[in-house]
Amino acid sequence: MNRLILTVALSGFALIVLSACQQGQSSAAESTAQQRAPGTIPGLLEQGFYGDDETVKSDRATAGEAQPDDNSVPDSNTEASDEDIVASIGFSTVADGQDAHAGHHHPAVVECNAQEATISPTQACEKISKRLASVSMDLCERAELALSRCESVEQFPILVREFPPLNGRQPQGRILVIGGTHGDELTSVSIVFRWIAKLNKHHSGMFHWRIAPMMNPDGVLKRGASRTNQRGVDLNRNLPSDDWDENALKYWAEKSGKNKRRYPGPHAASEPETQWLVNEIATFKPDAIISVHAPYGVVDYDSLILNAAPKSLGKLALNLLGTYPGSLGNYAGINRDIPVITLELPNAWEMPSDHETTRIWEDIVSWLGKNVNQPGQTASAN
Repeated sequence: MNRLILTVALSGFALIVLSACQQGQSSAAESTAQQRAPGTIPGLLEQGFYGDDETVKSDRATAGEAQPDDNSVPDSNTEASDEDIVASIGFSTVADGQDAHAGHHHPAVVECNAQEATISPTQACEKISKRLASVSMDLCERAELALSRCESVEQFPILVREFPPLNGRQPQGRILVIGGTHGDELTSVSIVFRWIAKLNKHHSGMFHWRIAPMMNPDGVLKRGASRTNQRGVDLNRNLPSDDWDENALKYWAEKSGKNKRRYPGPHAASEPETQWLVNEIATFKPDAIISVHAPYGVVDYDSLILNAAPKSLGKLALNLLGTYPGSLGNYAGINRDIPVITLELPNAWEMPSDHETTRIWEDIVSWLGKNVNQPGQTASAN
């Protein structure tokens, strides 16, 4: 009799746990601004844990501590082009002449502070290489960055590298890659420079890439690198998502406790760096966006088709963190149905190994090959 009672009790407990998990998964998919419980990664994000010791991070990166093989670029003989990577998993490309961008809804262009350039790409690389031990002057110059028509608050140009279609080939999709949204996440800048170096050697034209390794130059380059821009605005809370006017400042006050590192700004798209990103999304019309952050060591994904999310990229496993008013995942992933992959590297100032850097990149390209392969659509994962 005692065994029977125990069995029944355990069965009932298992059913309760299963029901709770299913309800949690359902609510996560339906909510775009989830409740952040203390102790969870989303909860810690809002409470401001991780990365408050900005000066220590800044000095370590500048001094070159814990930066394995800082300026090396892996041998091209050991790597594959984006097309080779996709071919290895058995997915075909969009046929020539097909429109891979039809059906997307894009925002109106927001003009930013377009002015005559105050700095050259070479001068910009000098500042970057002095700031980041993991980005040498040579690595930066070989990235062949162009000056966008938008500048930061401190009038540092937002630098962009484009890998356009080749020989008139219709690309499988347009991909926007962004690093350095938060200035104290230094590895998010450095790893993008490494990926640009890979594309310099292996761009096949399969995708049309537009890459900005340092969206928040003022936050990166200041001593004691800061998450926010020069005006103290969190650029990943400043995008004009549909819920910004109603919820952004309220959410900041009630959920973040008015944490200054997460201030969404006085109004949506108030910052020139944000205006640049809004303009890029409107004019480039990406089919997917890759945004690099640190230091949570996970992959986040925002889209209306959650089952297309990559299960892992390199060692980074999927962990759906939800969205916030003014976040890129909300603005692009939810409001505009442009899939947004957010890579959270495991450390904000120590680079992953060369092997892991390559592995993450190859996994990104493989995912793109599988999921950005139909005109105007993102396929569901099998």
